Amino acid sequence: MPTFVINKDHIVIHWNDALEMLTGYPADEVIGTKRQWTAFYSAERPVMADLIVDETGEEGIKRYYGDKWRRSPLIEGAYEAEDFFPDKGETGKWLFFTAAPIKGTEGGVTGSIETLWDTTESKQMQRERESRIHQLSTLLSISTALNTSLDIEDEESFRTVTDQIIANFDVDSVGIYLMEENSDLRVAYSHGYSESFYHKGGKVGPDSLMSAALKKGKTAFFEDVTIVNTPYKEFVLKEGLKSVAYIPLISKEGAFGVIRMSSHTSRRFSKEDKDLLKLIANRIAIAVENIRLHHQTKISEQRMELMVKEKTKELEESYRKLAISEERYRSTFDADPNPIFLMSRRSLRLLDVNATAVDCYGHARDEFLKMSFWDLGGRNDPEMIDGLKHISLDQLNFYPRRIHRRKGGDPFYVNIHFRLGRYLKRDILIATTTDVTESVERDVQLVQAGKMATLGTMAAGMAHEINQPLNVIQVCADYFLKMVKRGEKIGRMELNTMADEIRSNVQRAAGIIKHMRDFARQSEVVKNRLDINDPIRDVFKILGQQLRVHRIEPDLDLDDTLPPVLADHNRLEQVFINLVTNAMDALDNKDKVMNREWKRVLGIKSFSEDGKVVVTVSDNGTGIPKEIIDKIFDPFFTTKEIGKGTGLGMSISYGIVRDFGGAIEVKSEVGKGTTFTLRFPGAVQVAG
Repeated sequence: MPTFVINKDHIVIHWNDALEMLTGYPADEVIGTKRQWTAFYSAERPVMADLIVDETGEEGIKRYYGDKWRRSPLIEGAYEAEDFFPDKGETGKWLFFTAAPIKGTEGGVTGSIETLWDTTESKQMQRERESRIHQLSTLLSISTALNTSLDIEDEESFRTVTDQIIANFDVDSVGIYLMEENSDLRVAYSHGYSESFYHKGGKVGPDSLMSAALKKGKTAFFEDVTIVNTPYKEFVLKEGLKSVAYIPLISKEGAFGVIRMSSHTSRRFSKEDKDLLKLIANRIAIAVENIRLHHQTKISEQRMELMVKEKTKELEESYRKLAISEERYRSTFDADPNPIFLMSRRSLRLLDVNATAVDCYGHARDEFLKMSFWDLGGRNDPEMIDGLKHISLDQLNFYPRRIHRRKGGDPFYVNIHFRLGRYLKRDILIATTTDVTESVERDVQLVQAGKMATLGTMAAGMAHEINQPLNVIQVCADYFLKMVKRGEKIGRMELNTMADEIRSNVQRAAGIIKHMRDFARQSEVVKNRLDINDPIRDVFKILGQQLRVHRIEPDLDLDDTLPPVLADHNRLEQVFINLVTNAMDALDNKDKVMNREWKRVLGIKSFSEDGKVVVTVSDNGTGIPKEIIDKIFDPFFTTKEIGKGTGLGMSISYGIVRDFGGAIEVKSEVGKGTTFTLRFPGAVQVAG
């Protein structure tokens, strides 16, 4: 992970390889200087780590990061932020960074460590999804407005349509111009322009661009308009427009009007807006043409029957186009690869679903329309309930790894996105779900694979642990047979003593086998209140004999007054087995190169610090080289010989600790040893 460290004088003392690759700044140009800002900003300013060292507090952080920062939920005294850096890479990068204080023995801040994560790809995927949802929401809003009683002579009808356009696009002025029988364009509706420029009922005047758009039947966009490049001086002189779009309204017989959309502030139209504006103009044209045809039909009731039939045919053709447009909307809706749900904002009662939702969940569409979104899962999810109560426009809420149920009750995991939209003149919620069951199951299988590898490594030691009680039972049985053959009587006290030995050793063997079975079972990510010392002690039920064979006497310093943590006993035991096994290997490797007697040290300590439950696992083995210490939590990374390590142990341990809200750190020095530090929130703190 890209990381750098500064001391209390703001001097960079560590700048790792991952950060070199991310920023393009080599370590030898930064370490020993105060120029850490050059890797991120064009002008000198403090980075997050500098603010931590200065202990400026939240006001200081807010001054430089606005509303883009927050307190770290995992590290005491740390802060997180996410920002866009346009000078990174070819098109800029989004970076998520966390800065935490480094404290001395007396509790004062002696430096700061800052880690960074490139979130550009996830941001891009999020923007694409938001764009799809925005297009869908806009189409719904405009379609709803068009399906109301649109009347060419009714200004309120046009206002409803233009309000939706202004609400969903980066424009602040809209005009609708329709061609009269004498081929002149008339202002049917105008919003956002001065009365002297365009007013309702008036002609468009000398605007040649309007006539050109009508004549050619092609959309025209004018962007970055200035007095120098303006195609029509009134843009700048009378209205001060920065961007303008002319979109013709076209029927079967040709163009009959123009929609003019413009902005006094925004200089450009996005590609998505350009495509969507054309589609919306097509729908408006169909709707207006329908109204015109209706009017013409009424006026021509007394005309010749042939003309009535012709106009009726045109009307049917117009309805056919409208049906095609509706079909395109439904096709776009149904073609989305993820389930989409439209629902009431307050009750979450389902109003519509796409075809993918029907296929994924197994309910028919009419069954969905009798259900609430809560019927699919999450009814007791306080985070989701609170988030949906306070969701606002342009906000996208994301809820990962929630359990939903298909028809029949089969559960599966989904990621859920929510956004506000408009449907039939009311606020609605639009939700999309993505099936991530395979990803969750892969994580569970990866953990299980790690357990199986651990059990294989421990097989010889476990066999010895089981053989010990079996040997005791064998000795007692041989003694009984010997006394029986001799015909000698066994004393009552002696018989009781040996029976107790047999019973206790049977219980010991049964306990070992039960412990192995419990450890080997596949476990889910569940959280129970437990004493963290229990899984630590259980490690030595499995590894005790192996440690003795390797001449290692563990030093346990466990605090029995610790608050409970929310975790799974089985999974935490796997973490500590991985750490103890790695320590044992490090001690063995060091023994191979030592030319004198030395004391092997394996220490495990549990204690409370800053409201956290902390466990340290230390050894005085070979240590971890500086150049690979940042890779030890990567999947499939191992320093062991081929066939002696899977490279999964530390990666799995890192994931397990993270799943339970904890953090794991490592400090090591070659030749002196390694210390892993695990921190977990107390159960009382999590519940609060």
